[in-house]
Amino acid sequence: MDFEFKKCTENDIDRILEIQDEAFSLINDREILRRNSKEMLLSCLKYPHYTLGAFYEGKLVAFAILYSGEFTEENLGYDLGLEGEALMTVANVKLVIVSPEYRGNGLQVKLTEKLETEAKIRGFRILAATISPFNKYSIKNFEKLGYEFTLEKVKYDGLLRHIYSKTI
Repeated sequence: MDFEFKKCTENDIDRILEIQDEAFSLINDREILRRNSKEMLLSCLKYPHYTLGAFYEGKLVAFAILYSGEFTEENLGYDLGLEGEALMTVANVKLVIVSPEYRGNGLQVKLTEKLETEAKIRGFRILAATISPFNKYSIKNFEKLGYEFTLEKVKYDGLLRHIYSKTI
């Protein structure tokens, strides 16, 4: 399959929400993925954040978010023990969701690689992600990309997460 990768816009928000809903409809364990509100996803479409989509025949089939946590609690640099200006070198791979019918095409890896390129262009030096310890597919893909398990922590209103990070 030939996929086109391009920056998502506010025009894509309804499809982004549909993809998120599709993913949740297939998850038995609600701890695997954190649902994001429409408002949060809309904010991820605006600078300093970056949402990248994978399109097939003009239809959005997957998306990934590069999130600049800046000096907020969303910055995983705090979890990595960073302080001050070093926090501004960290970006989060906040979310990667692939529509169920397009899984198996390596889209999580491809989207994450493209987010890494964008992060380098923007001057980030460390990428971090939170992954449920029960999400074996995401763990496998992030480790394949060179992310290393850094620590385990309870985040997001009581959800256990593994924090993975990578110097880019």
